[in-house]
Amino acid sequence: MNILIDGRVWSRNAAGITTFLTCALTEWARQRPEDTFHVLLPKGKDPSVETGPLTPNIHLHDYSKKLPRKLPNIFALQALVPRLCRKWDIDLYYTPVPHLPRLLPSKVKTLVTVHDVVNIEMRETMAWTNRLATSVFFGPAVRRADYLWANSHYTKGKIDQYFPHRKSHEVMVGDAADRHLYHPEPYSEEQKAKVRSKHGIQGRFLLFVGSLEPRKNLEFLLQLMPQLHQRHHLQLVVVGGKGWKNSTLKDIVCREGYPRQAVIFCGYVTNDELADLYHSADCFVSAAKMEGFGMPQLEALLCGCPIVTAHNTAMVEVAKGKDGAATVEGYEPDNWERAIMKTLEQCPKVNPEQLAEYDWQDIIRRLITFTQNT
Repeated sequence: MNILIDGRVWSRNAAGITTFLTCALTEWARQRPEDTFHVLLPKGKDPSVETGPLTPNIHLHDYSKKLPRKLPNIFALQALVPRLCRKWDIDLYYTPVPHLPRLLPSKVKTLVTVHDVVNIEMRETMAWTNRLATSVFFGPAVRRADYLWANSHYTKGKIDQYFPHRKSHEVMVGDAADRHLYHPEPYSEEQKAKVRSKHGIQGRFLLFVGSLEPRKNLEFLLQLMPQLHQRHHLQLVVVGGKGWKNSTLKDIVCREGYPRQAVIFCGYVTNDELADLYHSADCFVSAAKMEGFGMPQLEALLCGCPIVTAHNTAMVEVAKGKDGAATVEGYEPDNWERAIMKTLEQCPKVNPEQLAEYDWQDIIRRLITFTQNT
């Protein structure tokens, strides 16, 4: 089988979706050595994207020097994909973001991954460019796809709710973390001290991981920190690149009297650095208003880091019933402070066996069966 992959997310570090494609494609190609995977990169591959060694049946196609530099990716795909499908005799076209070019050859099947429905339920939190792109391409891609892949049962439920009439009646569900990076590993106090020193962390700390955009609700956590820092000498370490509409974050920490030492913004860190932070943190926290999956929660738990997370959307799916995981309903500050302090005082142990369903080998086995038998 010849498979063409929309590799746009490798052209820039898109955090979660970038990692998703890397893990999925690596395992897919390993399980199907007889298949050929063509990854289309309209604007090349970002050097910061960590893919590791690729199997011989994965071929990268960099079109950055063949296309006008300012041509948007979405237009490049419209022009390139149908032609390349014919050139390489493609059987399946896969995109990790909901966007299907028009004029695909009739024999080419399509597979689309849906990660969330933020563009529908929290549209006002998105930048106008993202709103425009998703309004034009998201719905048609979900309706037209031969196969749909959702990252969580929560997202699958939303697909059923908003797109009851679609070509792919079945929706495969599956997502996982990179277990080569995120796994239980005892860290000595000396190792943890080195991690804290590297990032300027002074003592016990809470860890937040995610892009800086409104639905992540980092503003709420920042407002908790003056009391948590004053009463319990805690710091909040924030890992994540800038998103959109995040100017209020700077306003909060720059207010007169706000303890600047209570919050450390690390920006983007490498995967290895992130794993070090998970292993060294006293607790991972997320007050997000919506998540299509809850990848940082899973990564933290895999590293043995207890979590306190909002009791909503797919985050509950990842955290519910798991040792070391606590969820908080609503956004009452006192409830969050109590949940965080209870977790820090009890130091609950994480049970990796409870996370067995989040495994790329099993997910890709099911994906192969799904695309061959439905």
